[in-house]
Amino acid sequence: MKRIVIAVLALTTYSCLSAQTKETSQELSKAAKKGMLVDAVFADDGNIKLTYKMKVDKKSDQIAYEDYVFDKSLGYVGIQPTKENKKTNPDKKMTSVSAFVGGSNSFNVLSMNLTLQQQVWEVNWNYDRQTYQFGKRLSKETVKPKNNDSKYKGFASYDNDDDGSVLVLASYDKGKDDDDQFVYLHISNDLNLKETKVPLNGNYSLVYCGKLQSGNVFAVFAPNKGAADTKKYTITEFTIKGELVSSNEFNAPSPNTLIMDYTEVNGDLFFVAGSDKSNDAYSEVFTSYAPIDNPGYSTGANKQMDKYEKKVMGHEFDNFHLLRISKGQLLLATTTPVKDFKKKVLTPPSQKKSHPYEGKKMVVQNIVITPAGDYLVAGQLNDKKITNKGSSYSYQYYDYVCLHFDKNGTLKAQYAVEKEFDDSKSESYPGAQSFVLSADGSTAYWELMEIKVVKFYESIADAYNGSASYAPHYFPRIAKINLSASTVGDFTGLGEKGKFLVYRYHTSLTDEKTNTRYYIGHDDDYEKIWLGKFSFE
Repeated sequence: MKRIVIAVLALTTYSCLSAQTKETSQELSKAAKKGMLVDAVFADDGNIKLTYKMKVDKKSDQIAYEDYVFDKSLGYVGIQPTKENKKTNPDKKMTSVSAFVGGSNSFNVLSMNLTLQQQVWEVNWNYDRQTYQFGKRLSKETVKPKNNDSKYKGFASYDNDDDGSVLVLASYDKGKDDDDQFVYLHISNDLNLKETKVPLNGNYSLVYCGKLQSGNVFAVFAPNKGAADTKKYTITEFTIKGELVSSNEFNAPSPNTLIMDYTEVNGDLFFVAGSDKSNDAYSEVFTSYAPIDNPGYSTGANKQMDKYEKKVMGHEFDNFHLLRISKGQLLLATTTPVKDFKKKVLTPPSQKKSHPYEGKKMVVQNIVITPAGDYLVAGQLNDKKITNKGSSYSYQYYDYVCLHFDKNGTLKAQYAVEKEFDDSKSESYPGAQSFVLSADGSTAYWELMEIKVVKFYESIADAYNGSASYAPHYFPRIAKINLSASTVGDFTGLGEKGKFLVYRYHTSLTDEKTNTRYYIGHDDDYEKIWLGKFSFE
C-alpha cells in the first residue's frame, strides 16, 4: 500500500505555549489566477513573500512572476512583479524497468511469478516549471533478464528513477523439500540481473518491508512453524542496488507480531504492530506481505497481497505493540492488551462521541518522543471498502487517534478526534499529523491536516486552460495536549472549515524566533490567496 504524505513539519521545541490565531485573504490578479504558486519564503526584510509564476509564452525569452507580500501581522503590502530569462533544454528519452507479479490473462493473472516490463519514455523540458518531466510512453514490452531465466516469486519492488533500474524482493524454491530462498534482484535498464541472497537460516515469511530516508530498503521476516524460536524475527537492510548493509535478529513480543505500519524518526524505525493471544507462528495466523503491483488483477494487487489483506483488514488483535529499532537493534518492545485502550479514551471537551482505536489495523502518520521521553503515536483508523460487487476495493480513512505512552511504553491515554468531512471522497485519502512540543515536555500542540477533495491544477498550462483534476487538499486544526495530566483540549480550525485550503506543495512557513506558523492557502477557485497565522507563545 502506498502511503500518501504531505510535507510534515519537523519537530519544533518551544518554551511556553498559548495560541493566537489570525487569518486574511487577498484577491489575485487576473494573470496570477491563471498562474501557479511556485515559492513561499520569508524575505530579507522579514515579510512573507509568495511568488506566482505566470503562464509561460514559448515565444518569449522571459518568465513573468508576481510576488504577493504580507507583513508578519498579515497586513497586505502589495504586489512586486519580476521577470527572469527563460531556460531551455532539449528533450530526452529514458529507458526504465518495472516489476509486476502475474500477467494480464486468465491463465496467469493470479500467479506470483515475477514479470518485468521494459518501457521507453519521452523526457520533456517543461517550460512552465522549468524542469524535466516524463512525457508519453513510447514503448512497453514484457522482457526477461539477459543472464537469469529463473522463476521468481515477487514480493516488493522499488524503482530507481536516477538510472531506470528496479530492485525486487523475491523468492524461489530451493528444492522440493527445502525452504524458499528470499533474494534481492537488481535489474538494470539494459536487463542485467544481479541476485543477492537474504541471509536467513530456515523457513521464513515476510512480515513487512519499506524504504528508508537514506534510500536503502528494509525488510522484516518471521520464522515459520517448526523453528526453534518463532519469536526470533530478523530485520535486514539493503541498498537500492541490492547490496547487503546489515542483518540482525531481534525478539518480537509475539510469534505472530504483525506490523501494521511504520515511521522513521532521526534514523530510528518505529513499528506499530498487533498480535493475537496465541503462541502460533506468524505464518499460521497471517501470510506474507507483498506490496507489488499486478496490472491484470481487478483489485490492482497481486494474489499474495490480496490474501494478506483479507487476513489483516478487519482482524481484531488481542495485543498492541510499539517497537523501536535503531541500527538493527531493538531498543523498545511493548505489549498493551487491546482491552486497556477502551479504558483510556479521552476526547476534546466539545466532542460528544468518539471512534477510538479498538484493536484493528491503523495507519501511523507520525511518532514523536517528548523531552520527558513519552511517545506520541498519531494515527488514523482505516479499512478496506469493497466495490464493484466484490471485484475490487479501495482504502478508506476515518477518525484520528493519538496514542500516548510513557517512556517505558506504558499506555497513558488515547485521544480520539472525529473528522470534519466524512464524505466518500474525503475518506479516500489519509490526513497528516504533527506535534509542537514544549521544552519541559509537559504540553504539546497536536496539528491535524484535515482532508477535503477539490480541484487541482498539475501545471500552469492546466491552470491557464482550466484543466483541473481532483486531489486531496488540507486545512489545519490544532489542539493542546497536557502531557502531564493526559488531557486534550478543543481544536482550533483555520481556513473557515475548508473554505480555504493550504497549497499542496507549500503548506506553511514557521518563524522560530516568534514561535509562529503561517499557513499558506487558497479558495476553491484559486482566485484568492489566504494566510492563516497560529502563534505559540
